[in-house]
Formats: sequence, C-alpha cells, structure tokens
Amino acid sequence: MMENWRRVELQVTLLLVCIFGCVNGATDPNDASALRVMYSSLNSPGQLTQWSANGDDPCGQNWKGITCSGSRVTEIKLPSLGLSGSLGYQLTSLTAVTNLDMSYNNLAGNIPYQLPPNLQQLNLANNQFNGGIPYSISQLLSLKILKPWSQSASESVGRHIRTTSFTLHFGFVIQLTDW
Repeated sequence: MMENWRRVELQVTLLLVCIFGCVNGATDPNDASALRVMYSSLNSPGQLTQWSANGDDPCGQNWKGITCSGSRVTEIKLPSLGLSGSLGYQLTSLTAVTNLDMSYNNLAGNIPYQLPPNLQQLNLANNQFNGGIPYSISQLLSLKILKPWSQSASESVGRHIRTTSFTLHFGFVIQLTDW
C-alpha cells in the first residue's frame, strides 16, 4: 500500500513540474540559442529590451519583437529599430518561425543561407545587405511573401524566378513596393 502511495506521489510531482514548466514559458533550447546568437550578431543593441546573450528565456521574459506559442518562437518582428550587424548563423534552428520582419534597419553583409525553414513571410526591405539572394530561399516551401531588401535584389529575384530550379517551388508573392 505504501509503495502505491509513493508511486502516485511521484506521478503527481512530475505532473506539477511539467505544468509549471509550461506555464513559465520555458523557450525551446534551440530557439533560445538561435536568438542569443542573433542578439550578439546584431551587436547587442539596447533597443532590444529583455534580450540577452546569456541564458535568459525569450518566451518567458517577453523579449521585444518575439512571439511564442508554448515554448516555440513563431515570429520575429523587429522593424524600424535602427539595428545594425547581421542576422547570425543559427536561424535554421528556428523551425517554428513563420514570420521574420527585419525591415527598415541598417543590417549589412550577406543574407544568411540558412533561414528558418518554415518561413511564410520574409521582410528584409530597406537594409544595407549586399550580395545576391541565397539559393536557399527557393527551398522555403512555405514562403508566401518575400519583400526584397533592394532594387538589385528585386531584379535578382526576377532572374531566379525564370530559372527552372527556382520555379519548382515558386508559389510566393514578391512585394516590391517597400524598397
């Protein structure tokens, strides 16, 4: 009888730990790591309140511009904040992100090849990116809206669309009005 009681007690304890862990919004470790790398790559800007390059919790601490569903980051919206630097190198681990809006900042360098794989909307308009469009954009099967970051990028998208390899997955709208 005592053994059954201890078993029930253990199950209740595990259930409470799970419930309180979920309520506190503990962010998926891969998502948290990718956002910390992004923060460092953006030169740790003060505009990103609550953000940290250390072990903080993006979903549980309501990081600016971050939307979560449960423990997963689903949107990153950081337009018009005067951010500089780059996007980092771990974006591909943000598998639940469907919207990435980094428009109207001062981001530079190349667009990372490894973007979140389930993006539906990508807005990089009015930044200082150089180089071409990474081929990986053609592999984003869920992408519906792409707002390019410059006139030359828009022209490059047009050239990519006409290539056979790109049209295999072409199904998104290119909005050219914001650049």
